[in-house]
Amino acid sequence: MENKGSLKEMVYTHLVKDITGGSIKPNEIIVEGSLIKRFQVSKAPVREALIELCKDNFLKSLPRVGYQVVACSLKEIIDILDFRVDVEISNLKRAFPRITEKSLQIFADYEIWSVEDLKERNIAEHWLHNQKFHLLLCSLSGNTYTYRSLEQLLKQNSRFFSQYYSYAWYHETESKGRYHASIIEALQEKN
Repeated sequence: MENKGSLKEMVYTHLVKDITGGSIKPNEIIVEGSLIKRFQVSKAPVREALIELCKDNFLKSLPRVGYQVVACSLKEIIDILDFRVDVEISNLKRAFPRITEKSLQIFADYEIWSVEDLKERNIAEHWLHNQKFHLLLCSLSGNTYTYRSLEQLLKQNSRFFSQYYSYAWYHETESKGRYHASIIEALQEKN
């Protein structure tokens, strides 16, 4: 039998996937009882996972009601993206003089998705691919603190990801991988 920690992680992981994938919508209320039935576990791991999701700002507790999925405002999303751009560009500028052919090899296996490929993939899968790209770029500097900080920031950003990408796809403002391809090309050309 699994221990409570692994059950908590299982519940946590499934709920994050549901929130980031959009199957649990912003402002939706979820209750412990339905999660206990869904995952067929006791109350303790469900409650521990919900508390952790509140700490990570995926959910907020509504006493005697349940847990509400935190919605992000457009301003909050823009502020987060602006902050990430500042951090990632500064890191890449510091890394650029140290980039070697060997360090660029990490991008050799990186699959740049075409617009057609992206239409076939779901939002959560696209987010994981996007995280991998940004962490690969960040790794070029060799700064483990920046890498861990960006990794944590991307984890926190996943709570708004489905909201942002659903909006961007609908309004055709998502880059669909064009920027990733341009960045890789510029790095390879040492530009």
